[in-house]
Amino acid sequence: MTDRQPQALGIAAMKALSHPLRARLLNLLSQYGPSTATALGDRIGESSGSTSYHLRQLERHGLVTEDTSRGNARDRWWMRTAEPIRIGSPEIEATPAGLAATQLASLAFETAQDDLVRDWIVRAPEDIPPEWVSDSPSSSTYYIALTAAETAAMWAEIEPIIERYRALHPLATSRPGTGDGLERVFTQFRAFPILDRLGDGERSDRTDSADGDPRSARQGDTDTDATASDDEGPAS
Repeated sequence: MTDRQPQALGIAAMKALSHPLRARLLNLLSQYGPSTATALGDRIGESSGSTSYHLRQLERHGLVTEDTSRGNARDRWWMRTAEPIRIGSPEIEATPAGLAATQLASLAFETAQDDLVRDWIVRAPEDIPPEWVSDSPSSSTYYIALTAAETAAMWAEIEPIIERYRALHPLATSRPGTGDGLERVFTQFRAFPILDRLGDGERSDRTDSADGDPRSARQGDTDTDATASDDEGPAS
């Protein structure tokens, strides 16, 4: 289990994060590290004035901070705060306002992460290094029957594995994408109950798992370090 305690977001912070552009900016800082409002705007087709405004809103709620080791008064660099974040809690979700804020923030963040998945799916094969096609699986989806306690036990076994590999190349000191084979890898684990019951006449007999090879997985099968995988929501 990681020793890093997630930052539990309050209702105001979740409302700020529920704006699609802010969720996308936070996700980009997780994926690529510190950047300027101008560079972020160029990446997503927004003006620097717009991205600068939304970055300041994220700063107000402790989600991003200025990287004072870079830039100057004219060209501020922004980075995501180091702590993982938790979206929602039983206490907050007990109120209608808290539940709505949790759901909207979670959906905005999921949409931002889905953009990354879509970019991967449509990427031309010739733009992918061969080793990432032949050696690295993209994603797998499994449908399994577990109790809540068994699901928690499964996560308790998986999280230390993720943390062990995260420690190999800490993002704060490593330089992925510089030609030495090291890349930022979107790693996401989800496990939640499917609570919509099939009728007796509709019950499926399928009990096997669905997993795909690296190419077929890009066409539909699904499985996300950077700081993005630190984010915890009610259904993740």
